Amino acid sequence: MEQKNLVKKIFTEVINPGNCFHCGLCAGLTKNLFKMTDTNKGPIPKLIRKPHKNDISDLKKVVLACPGRGVPYNHLSKKLITSKKSKIIGNHNSSYIASSNSKLIRQNASSGGLVRSLLIELIKSKKVDYVCILDEKKNQLLNFDLLITKTVGKILNSSQSIYQTTPLLHKLNKLKKNKKYVFVGLPEHIASIRILKVKYPKEFNHIKFLISIYAGTNMYPGAVEFYLKGNGINNISGIKKINWRYGEWPGMLRIVTKNKILSLKKFYYNYLIPFFISKNCLITPDFTGELSDISVGDAWSPSLENKGHGYSVAITRTKIFDKILMKLKIKNDLYLKKINLKNAVRMHAHMLEFKKVGSYLRIEKLKKKGPVPLYDLEPQNISFLRKYIESLIGFIISVASNKSVKSIFSLINSRFLGFIFKFIRQIWKSITKPTKRKGLDNIKIISVKNKRVEEFLKT
Repeated sequence: MEQKNLVKKIFTEVINPGNCFHCGLCAGLTKNLFKMTDTNKGPIPKLIRKPHKNDISDLKKVVLACPGRGVPYNHLSKKLITSKKSKIIGNHNSSYIASSNSKLIRQNASSGGLVRSLLIELIKSKKVDYVCILDEKKNQLLNFDLLITKTVGKILNSSQSIYQTTPLLHKLNKLKKNKKYVFVGLPEHIASIRILKVKYPKEFNHIKFLISIYAGTNMYPGAVEFYLKGNGINNISGIKKINWRYGEWPGMLRIVTKNKILSLKKFYYNYLIPFFISKNCLITPDFTGELSDISVGDAWSPSLENKGHGYSVAITRTKIFDKILMKLKIKNDLYLKKINLKNAVRMHAHMLEFKKVGSYLRIEKLKKKGPVPLYDLEPQNISFLRKYIESLIGFIISVASNKSVKSIFSLINSRFLGFIFKFIRQIWKSITKPTKRKGLDNIKIISVKNKRVEEFLKT
């Protein structure tokens, strides 16, 4: 039967081979067919009943839009009417540096507070009725959920960046068709919704705007417990509050327990990444959210970092957000400066290369083991040295993710590990920068056809 075959496809191509992006799409599009279940490898969909004929339409949408099966970026980007195209960033109009002029908004944000400023403006101007954004689950500090709200106070107090695999699409069926929404998510969330909006415009017209957060290296849930063990705490039940970007930009990991407050600077707690980096971060080529209406990330620039004040970098992909940004500037709600694309790319050159080139190399290796996500853009002219660097990265992650290795390193003080990691990272970046920067500058990306593209065009 067709419904069984569709479910089988989801399991054989996505869940069983470990290609799940933990997005929650399968739970959000079907009616009580899937439930997101927490595991040490992030939230995974679990089948909770037998599929029936009435599920076929929903299951077809899941299969089409599941990011774990790949995304036809090139074909989808043609649907975004923009003035410029980039092989690295995707279709776009303009690039900006931005920062909220409200200290309150900035302090509660990861960088410049741009996303919150945009959401508040969209609500106040009645361009949308509701905002969809990540937030903590009530009384569950290590679990997060999609917050659907129209209240400015809740927008201001919603979670900062969360470096943990989190489903956001599991509540798509909760959105009312007669209301207008703006959805804030990671690139994979945005890609799924964009596919649905392109292929089923009438059904998903209520999701008016898509805002993407830059997403580099998300982690599995065990990262926090690992950090706590390095500080002599073996029980997470005593946690009262956790912030990943607390205080002045770039912020710090701050955990409040019953007896003490733990904190570690951002570039120090990045030591957790090799131990807990999620597979989906390694197999997606999209860092900026190329299919969004506007993409927002940290503005990593020495001239800005020295100011000790959070700034965001933004890439507009639909003209309405250029207008909204200018409106916020005129109202003096926002500091806004237009920059060229080269400067925007330079701020995240390392991670862009990690995604655009690295993901392709990693997927090519995984093809030998089973199904992998299929994309319609492939990098060319990858040097032998870059391939060798990728082999080293893969070896490090493989060793660090080993259960026994993690058990040993969890006993070492987190501050010491953070210091060592930062030191090694600086050396690593200086060694690999010439190769990666050159590779990014010279990269040629070609359009390819595969069964994922054919499936998309046929639907």
